[in-house]
Amino acid sequence: MPITTPTAPAAPTRIPEPRSAVADRAPTDRSPALDPPVTASTALPPVLEIVAWTDPSFELNGHDPRSAYVERYWLGLLGPSTTWMLRRFARGLEECPGGFRIDLVETGRALGLGESMARSSTTHRSVLRACQFGAAYRVSQQRLAVRTHLPTLTRRQVARLPEALQRSHESWARGSVDPEELRRASAAASGLRSVGEALGQVEDQLRRWGYAPAVAREAAKLAFGW
Repeated sequence: MPITTPTAPAAPTRIPEPRSAVADRAPTDRSPALDPPVTASTALPPVLEIVAWTDPSFELNGHDPRSAYVERYWLGLLGPSTTWMLRRFARGLEECPGGFRIDLVETGRALGLGESMARSSTTHRSVLRACQFGAAYRVSQQRLAVRTHLPTLTRRQVARLPEALQRSHESWARGSVDPEELRRASAAASGLRSVGEALGQVEDQLRRWGYAPAVAREAAKLAFGW
């Protein structure tokens, strides 16, 4: 298991968005110089402190890195290693909201990325790619701020997906209800209702998990017998 040591609440855990962290940016785009003392490509230390990079708009309308939306649509842009790393960080921040320290060598091994910490290693490139897409931000050499929610893809990003996924995303944006997705969402909604969540809370949680708004709404209503 990778080491995830809780740390005292970082001050602040809410970090202003840097000029370079633009969610619509592709890895090859040029961007203004970073203000912090390190850049995304600065060599990583063996142990890295992870803190939450929160954004109210993303928390309300964005997508948890572990959600179906991120797996279906962000995966093709971020790549599997970066997506899995963000999922691991999201779980750690859920367990330790104030931040935690993680052994990157152990994490790389746990994710199947190898033990190397060289700049050409998959582990280093995964963190770099997260920064390039605005999903993370190198606050300092020892600290990485990670978004707790990712935004909905822009049109430019959707255009980079395979045609089938472009059509799927268009249906998601229109609010079309996929029967299989509705079945999964309904099962999740029933579980949330069983632990005492209200209808509105169930719908909001399903949306945070990446279900389309129309699917989340319909699944919540079915769970409550509407």
